[in-house]
Amino acid sequence: MERSQLKTGHRPVQLNVRTLKPGDVLFEEGSRGRELFVVQEGKVGVYKITPEGETELAEIEKNAIVGEMSLLDNLPRSATVRAKVESKVLVVNEAVFHANLSKAPVWLTSIVKIVVSRLRDANRRVDQTALRDRERGLASLLLLLLPQYKYEISSQIALSYDLLVVEAYYVCRLKKKESAKTLSGIEKRGVVEISEDTEHKKHVVVKDMEVLKLFHEYLGLKSEQKKFREAGIPDDVVAVLSNIAYVAQKSGRESEEGVMLSKSALLEDLSDKNPDQLEKSLLDLRRRGLAEVMPQEHDTMIIFQPETLSRIKKIKEWLPKFEMSVA
Repeated sequence: MERSQLKTGHRPVQLNVRTLKPGDVLFEEGSRGRELFVVQEGKVGVYKITPEGETELAEIEKNAIVGEMSLLDNLPRSATVRAKVESKVLVVNEAVFHANLSKAPVWLTSIVKIVVSRLRDANRRVDQTALRDRERGLASLLLLLLPQYKYEISSQIALSYDLLVVEAYYVCRLKKKESAKTLSGIEKRGVVEISEDTEHKKHVVVKDMEVLKLFHEYLGLKSEQKKFREAGIPDDVVAVLSNIAYVAQKSGRESEEGVMLSKSALLEDLSDKNPDQLEKSLLDLRRRGLAEVMPQEHDTMIIFQPETLSRIKKIKEWLPKFEMSVA
């Protein structure tokens, strides 16, 4: 058996490297464990017993970690892990783990434990509507996992495909094939991209977090038979707001309430200098809650939030993709 050493501050602590043959069980579902494992070579499978029999949830390969949740919260293992090919795993026991965890900032340790607790309790906390809606369930799970487990691929945010599939079973009760099919549908809409690297590891790439959040919001509204309020804003109203944003870049100023622009500066920049039409458009923006109009002694100030315009444009761009039917 190979060994390596870590210093705990008192004496050398041995880290064991365990060799597994194909079919060897690393740990079983329901068992107690005070160790986590780092896959150094080979490949292991994660399996769950369901009414239909044993279901493979994911494949875990080199540099991935398994068993960390039981080590943190001392609850039974939630799945069985078994070697698919000859593999080597680094065994990190409780003493080594906590000796190194104690060196981390208290706030980081707290975050790790909170995330583990959140994942463990997700079945009890998650909205039942989301459980019935596979897309909404996976979108919710992506937003839950990304803050803690995200990494970058070609300057884009990504999440391990296998991690998402495993947690999708725990949280949404989705089998591996169901998760793959649902993710494929989300990918066809352009919300995410499933990529595979040279080591054949899959990644869920999120090109735009705001689009993912909008998609999740859309699914929530859809479940309540509602729609985006912004979807009904006429194009001419959006055009007026776009003009305000454009002129404000040159003549506006920022304040605590938002970006401020004088009506006179806006009118001067417009090709169609029609004060009555502009006044009508500004009142419409105010009625829709898209801008504030504040009369002053010699002019009128327009106050708006630039992110409001960005949100409207993204909703109008992406809504047809969200609504499209995918096989």
